[in-house]
Amino acid sequence: MTAPRRPPLAILVAISALQPFALNVLAPATPGLSRALSVDYATVQLTLTIYLVAVAATQLFVGPISDRIGRRPCILAGAALFLVGSLVGAAANGIETLILARAIQAAGGGTCFALARAVVRDTASKDESASLIGYITMAMVVSPMVAPLFGGFLDERFGWRAIFVATAILAAGVGVATVMLLGETAPRNASSSIVTTLRGFPTLLRDRLFLAYTLALAFTSAAFFGFIAGAPYVVVETMGRPADVYGAYFILSAGGYMAGNFLTGRFGRRMGTERMIVFGTAASVVTTASAVVLALIGPWTPATLFVPLALNAVANGLSIPSATAAALSVRPDLAGTAAGLAGSTQLGTGALAAFVVGDLVTRWAPSLVVIMFACTGAGFACAVMARRTERLRAKPAA
Repeated sequence: MTAPRRPPLAILVAISALQPFALNVLAPATPGLSRALSVDYATVQLTLTIYLVAVAATQLFVGPISDRIGRRPCILAGAALFLVGSLVGAAANGIETLILARAIQAAGGGTCFALARAVVRDTASKDESASLIGYITMAMVVSPMVAPLFGGFLDERFGWRAIFVATAILAAGVGVATVMLLGETAPRNASSSIVTTLRGFPTLLRDRLFLAYTLALAFTSAAFFGFIAGAPYVVVETMGRPADVYGAYFILSAGGYMAGNFLTGRFGRRMGTERMIVFGTAASVVTTASAVVLALIGPWTPATLFVPLALNAVANGLSIPSATAAALSVRPDLAGTAAGLAGSTQLGTGALAAFVVGDLVTRWAPSLVVIMFACTGAGFACAVMARRTERLRAKPAA
């Protein structure tokens, strides 16, 4: 059977970028939103937490659905949902409507993000997938890198509603590009129903290797989402710096992640996904541990916060694309289902970390880096478990 034609790298980057762009673009506006909508900071943080929960819930179902009806129609539906959520957000007059808008945005962005990875797995081998996902993420990381600066610029000059207008324009452009450039890549099985496809969930959940890779991905990502939830508060409220300082320093983390993605794209096939995951998660433990030490011994400044976490971002760039490709490669026939389940676990764990950090950081600011260290330690343990399981499966039967 002829392999499906791989779509241009640019369209996969654009499809993937919707979700992280929307996640980060609103962050600089949250203090202003709190004042404009007359709600406290914790309530405004629900625009982040609910966003992550909605992305996780959506990915849980869109993967198996795409295995049945195809990646392309699901991605187009995701872009349309993202557009609707952006328009609802631009017109919101209360925090409830704004949270609903973010949930709709998240459903659309999460659909696109998960299925872009499934498209890669449809058209590439396991190790090649890790390299391609690394290159895609390296380019895609420009999105969360510029998003806080872009959101801060729009909020400062035109108000927070302009942020949602901008994301609506972005969604429309991605939808048009998808129609023009993305063909169908999913292997078709006409005899299966969506109910039958959903039975792939227990198959994957019983697979120890899939669980180990997925949890390594989830815990490593949770450290980053906890960082997003707590770092703005630490920089602005604890350190007493203006909001644009957070946006400027965030470039260090985004740049570090891009560097790690480049290294994965360059050396992923040569080193193998298993070694990349173990090495990356081990480096994350070391860098977040150093961030804890710097926070506790002081003085704690934006530089002493962001520099070790930028190195952690390099490590994440090694482990996250590799763990993603590995999880999707455990059962290539269930790539869409695996993408949805892995993405849902990743974002659900991230939402929990964001919630915990958002609550604790206002009571004890160093809890930000302590929780990040705990998450990276759990990710490393899962990576070691995955490699041991991989080796056991590779041994010939006696």
